[in-house]
Amino acid sequence: MPEIKFFTVRVLVLILACSSNVALAAEYREIVLPFLRARCVECHGATNPEAGLRLDNLRADFSDESQVDVWQRVHEQITLGSMPPVEASQEPVDSQEPVDEVEQVTGWIAEQLRAVGQTPVVQYKLGSPEFGNYVNHERLFDGSHLGPASSPPRLWRLSPYVYDDFVNGFGRHLREVTAIHQPFPLDASRGEIADFAAQHVAGEATLQLLLMNCQTLAEYQTAGVTFRDHEGKLRKAKRTPPEFEAILTADEMPTAEILRAAIAFEFDLLLERRPTAAEFEKLAAFFRQAAMVGGNVRALQTTLQAILMKPEAVYRMEIGLGAIDENGRRRLSHAELAFAIAYALTDKGPSEIEVTSRDGETRTSLLKLALSGGLTEPRDIRRVVVQILNDNNMSTANYRMFTQDHGVRNTRTLRFFREFFGYHHAPKVFKDAKRIGFGDRYLTQRMVDDADQLVMHIFDQDRDVLKRLLTTDEYFVAYLGSLENIQQDLHYIKTNEDDANFAFNTKYVQLAEAEGRHPIPIEGPSSRQYVGFYNLDHATWDYPTQQPFQMPGGQRAGILTHPAWLIAWSGNFDNDPIRRGKWIREHLLAGTIPDVPLDVNAVVPEHRDQSLRERLQVTRDEYCWKCHQNMDPLGLPFEQFDDFGRYRNSEMVGELLSIFPERHIDAPTLPIDTDGSVTDSGDEGLEGDVQNAFDLLQKLGSSKRVRQSFVRHAFRYWLGRNETLDDSPTLIAADEAYVKHGGSMKAMIASLLSSDSFLYRKAK
Repeated sequence: MPEIKFFTVRVLVLILACSSNVALAAEYREIVLPFLRARCVECHGATNPEAGLRLDNLRADFSDESQVDVWQRVHEQITLGSMPPVEASQEPVDSQEPVDEVEQVTGWIAEQLRAVGQTPVVQYKLGSPEFGNYVNHERLFDGSHLGPASSPPRLWRLSPYVYDDFVNGFGRHLREVTAIHQPFPLDASRGEIADFAAQHVAGEATLQLLLMNCQTLAEYQTAGVTFRDHEGKLRKAKRTPPEFEAILTADEMPTAEILRAAIAFEFDLLLERRPTAAEFEKLAAFFRQAAMVGGNVRALQTTLQAILMKPEAVYRMEIGLGAIDENGRRRLSHAELAFAIAYALTDKGPSEIEVTSRDGETRTSLLKLALSGGLTEPRDIRRVVVQILNDNNMSTANYRMFTQDHGVRNTRTLRFFREFFGYHHAPKVFKDAKRIGFGDRYLTQRMVDDADQLVMHIFDQDRDVLKRLLTTDEYFVAYLGSLENIQQDLHYIKTNEDDANFAFNTKYVQLAEAEGRHPIPIEGPSSRQYVGFYNLDHATWDYPTQQPFQMPGGQRAGILTHPAWLIAWSGNFDNDPIRRGKWIREHLLAGTIPDVPLDVNAVVPEHRDQSLRERLQVTRDEYCWKCHQNMDPLGLPFEQFDDFGRYRNSEMVGELLSIFPERHIDAPTLPIDTDGSVTDSGDEGLEGDVQNAFDLLQKLGSSKRVRQSFVRHAFRYWLGRNETLDDSPTLIAADEAYVKHGGSMKAMIASLLSSDSFLYRKAK
């Protein structure tokens, strides 16, 4: 009887396998093969196949490695929309009608690859931030995908900002007296979300730096670290908790209770939890063994280093330790959720963040609230998220002359704006010294500070956030954060006789006040000249003591006309309409632009007697225009500004010009052509010609497509990964929350952090 049952099972398995193979073969004949013949074989046939790739003889034989390699290439090109080419006679694959067909073909290929133990190579690319837009936008927001959403279990390497806050927990003066290395470099690629969970691991170099830091921190907590003060005298700095003193001062082996107290203190300080019984026993045994060899001091240092090097001190663990549901998803445990919310919104651990309980009065830590079950319901999470965002506003920002830490408490949100817009890279764009001149006139970091204040002010007001970011004509310029700060710095300027520019400063301040104007509260005449990048005359400008203030009429509209953004997206000597247009296509229109082909020499001709628009005519070549038609018309309207971000009505041509136009009053000029257009945007209301950047930005600011693209980038930042079709309900809900609450970005973030995509984990 057992043999009969076994034989029956084998027969059933074979029947099912054969049925599956038959179905797959039928799908190949009915869908895949016709697709290849209709869309691919014309260019990849037997005669002169493009890129040396023949597809007319491609077999559905995935046991043949050579065939698998070809199928991988086909799968990648179709998935990324690179093939078939747009100019092909047949309908392009990224149009609305054939999306189902494309998904069927790519799905079939992926299934065959996995059946032979292969992972589709393109999946690695699709996990990178720069490939986020390849998920079909319409499918994400049309409601056809119902989920359920989840994220894969993951270890998320700590960001350098979290590590800095972690080190500060040992004492803020620690870095002043000893060398603490930053082990976690973060890729701050311009215009891309950098802090992706899957992109960063702790490699050998990171672990070496961590070990060095752990040794220093352990010494600081026990014997102390030696340093030289400003007079060159040797001194010792240490911060030893009472729990350690009982071990360090004892000659005999410490008791279990004393060891338990010391280990518990370090766990609470570093990991914000108590050690388990198993962890304590292991560390206690480790301490005793080390003490027998090197004494109590060395043993404690070694034990502390072991705690400092635990995986939790290097990685955020989001495994999903909660209950499993009917869809095979596991919810984040209470502790996991507390850490996930804390690091999504701040650089601090959850025990350091104070929130209000459900009663609206009792204050407690985020960790305690989560552990008590206070974050079980999504509505409770949303309430706490908004509260944390409200408690971390710009009200304490301080941009005085010699301030290093500006006091912007909501640094996580600020970094989102920086990574999304990329304006903080302005100081990294090299401008030739001959064009800049001498002195401190080119203060790009001040422009970045101004842009920071603008985006955070709009965020704090939390009303029509995206539209105002793209269209506002109110800016911050050299604002110090408050009237009190302005008065203090002006007093310093008036009384600092040791400054080399004291006479110039005094004359400037006296003249401004005599004429009834407010002087710019910046020390040094050349430093004050940086306001010229906003088309403001430092010598005659009446500095607004209350900001933001309205800029000169018709000259500015939002962050994309801010000097910091314009400089960041410029070249060394010119504007860069191509990269500016690419940024708009990818960040605001959820579009994709392929990489520059290897056989293309992407250099703009150096014909300085022509305008930049005229020199860019080379991109109108048929081969180039296939991609440039999606970028250039979006970037060229910003020719209204020069590559230093100044508004202009004409373009100087000829020599390489200085930033000081008064030196070139005789230079030839050409009228500015700011015409552009929006095509193939996915939003009918956007399509058509635009007269200038202001016309373009007004249209973009009112676009549903642009708003949804913004939501997609916010998803990537706060969830640390690219969106998938399973995340469609999460994205739709976040978009609806933004609209329902009057353009509230805080409501959008709260929706994202209370979504299934954030709360649940499921292995893919």
